[in-house]
Amino acid sequence: MDSPMAKKATKPEEEDRLSVLPDDVLLSILRKVDISTAARTSSLSTRWRQLPWLLPELNIDVSCFLPAPRSDPIEANDMQEAMVALTKATRSLLSKPHRGSTTTRLDLVIYLINTFLSDLGPLVGDAVDCGLLKDLDLTIHDGTDALDRNEEYMLQRAQDIYGFFTAYPSVLHCLTKLSLYNVCFSELDINRVLFDSCKELKHLFLIYCDTGRHTLCKIDAPNSKLSVLEIHFCRFEMLELVCLPKLEKLTCFGCNLK
Repeated sequence: MDSPMAKKATKPEEEDRLSVLPDDVLLSILRKVDISTAARTSSLSTRWRQLPWLLPELNIDVSCFLPAPRSDPIEANDMQEAMVALTKATRSLLSKPHRGSTTTRLDLVIYLINTFLSDLGPLVGDAVDCGLLKDLDLTIHDGTDALDRNEEYMLQRAQDIYGFFTAYPSVLHCLTKLSLYNVCFSELDINRVLFDSCKELKHLFLIYCDTGRHTLCKIDAPNSKLSVLEIHFCRFEMLELVCLPKLEKLTCFGCNLK
């Protein structure tokens, strides 16, 4: 006679009630949860792993991985741990993309921590090279205290961003919107970094950026596709728009225009 333990061992596992739902219902559920939850669902089964790729847009935002309540400014350790979790979630979603994907757009919000850029760059680049991602909205945020954002710090951010673009050129092939915080371009040509490199860029948002104190910021990009330029609280002594042939909207605070 079988023991109760043997019966328990041979009893079939209950069927996953969520997994038997149709795709449209499961996708409706995924649209209502944050990306950290969506990434965890991808580990449940092969079917769940493919579902995020059936969404028209993926949103991966580092703020979803910060602890609550959120400190202001963000603690360095919290930013580090949030990027660890974001990188893990991105790897889960992008490392084995579904070939029948309908996803064409990725909205990615990250902190500029180099140890993670070397992981995120290849993941996004491979998705672009496979033809799965065609539209990238990239925000490189900054959660540090304003008192820590000196010129040396902002110069280093510019170098790190340019290094990221140079190391992973595939990312730039579909970069259509870029938002940058606290970047100083005084040692780099802003035209070379943002317009010559980002050939598909249509929307640029600069926040607390500059080209060095008491210097002219000159934008001359005759081949640029940029249609929207937003400049908020930047310390440009003067902004000179020499050539942006596709520009339709300009929002500017705290700059002189020529």
